[in-house]
Amino acid sequence: MYTPMNSKHFTKHVDASGAHYWVLSTRVAPIQQGFYFVNSGYSDDGRYLWFYCAFPPAEGHCAGVVDFLTDEVRYFPETRGSGWMVDERTGDLYWACTEGIYVRSPHPQDKARKIADLPKAARIAKPSEAGTHLTFTPDHQEILTDIQTAQGSFIGTFRIQDGSYTLWYRTQRGTPYNHAQICPTNGDLCMCAHEYSYNSLTGQNDPPPLTEDGIYPRLQLIHRDGQREMRIPYANSATHEWWNTNGSAIYYCSSNSIVRDRLGEHTAEVVCHIPIEGGNGTWHAHCTKDEKYFVVDGSYPYEDLSWWRGCPSVVRFWNDTSKRLIPVLTCNPVVEGWTPEHPSIYHIDPHPRFVLDDRLVTFTTTVCGRVDLAVAETAELIELSK
Repeated sequence: MYTPMNSKHFTKHVDASGAHYWVLSTRVAPIQQGFYFVNSGYSDDGRYLWFYCAFPPAEGHCAGVVDFLTDEVRYFPETRGSGWMVDERTGDLYWACTEGIYVRSPHPQDKARKIADLPKAARIAKPSEAGTHLTFTPDHQEILTDIQTAQGSFIGTFRIQDGSYTLWYRTQRGTPYNHAQICPTNGDLCMCAHEYSYNSLTGQNDPPPLTEDGIYPRLQLIHRDGQREMRIPYANSATHEWWNTNGSAIYYCSSNSIVRDRLGEHTAEVVCHIPIEGGNGTWHAHCTKDEKYFVVDGSYPYEDLSWWRGCPSVVRFWNDTSKRLIPVLTCNPVVEGWTPEHPSIYHIDPHPRFVLDDRLVTFTTTVCGRVDLAVAETAELIELSK
């Protein structure tokens, strides 16, 4: 079976740091990028690697896949929606849209099929998105999703076998919870992000108001029985959270730091500080199963320090054993035509993530003057960071 390192569809690149990475150079879409960091695009056997596809000027994405057994690349336009998630055991792709939850295999001869309709209450409430990113319960019998509607968010699970829906929690109108992720070891617990609040006067999304105690309320734990618990973020700042493998802690980015919040404790701790001089700190991060190594993206120092969709970015690797930080990608440049006044309509941040039992790192790059999927080898990054 092929790999990104020997497939004819990938091209080898060398970063200024000496790190190697491989870019998917065969095109099935003008824009091809890695999955959002919460979900892996790889199947466990290494045969399938799914990625996002976009066709400007149309908004939204569908999905494409690399088959490393046949060394073929294809895309499936019917997968347009949100929340894409790979069943790593089979390589099947699940996704959400306002019509329901769907699945299809990576084989071109197969057809997509609906496994569930959205619940009636959510359909009546006018859904705008059926899931930020889907996640499986630990037994793979249910799929957690956050359905966004004009009347609030529906947090709940769909049973794969019969499509039945269980509502865990519903937010009030104007108080959406998104980025829902099931705990990897407890199918009755998930976390959500209170990322913004809807301002009915301006029609805009504003930062959520602080609590009466002055706490930033992003980090929310939701239980299947409807109980909700807010976690107090480090330095009152948190963004882009993920679970560790055994479900004992939540990680997130906070300014220039990666933070660990152990569920049995009441104070979060800084794992590492990522110096990005002149930039906007850490955006997204991910760790290996043993929590010894981290990949993180953030802004690249440039003249205009503001963040905008498509601004320059970096990808870095943190070795928590040696306490060394090295570049994986020194600079993702701006794609021609995108400016702060006319930014990308797509979410093209690198979103680095460990995949394939932590052997590889996937991320999105613009080094070729377009938006591409890239892959690096973890073993080399560990060696370079000793």
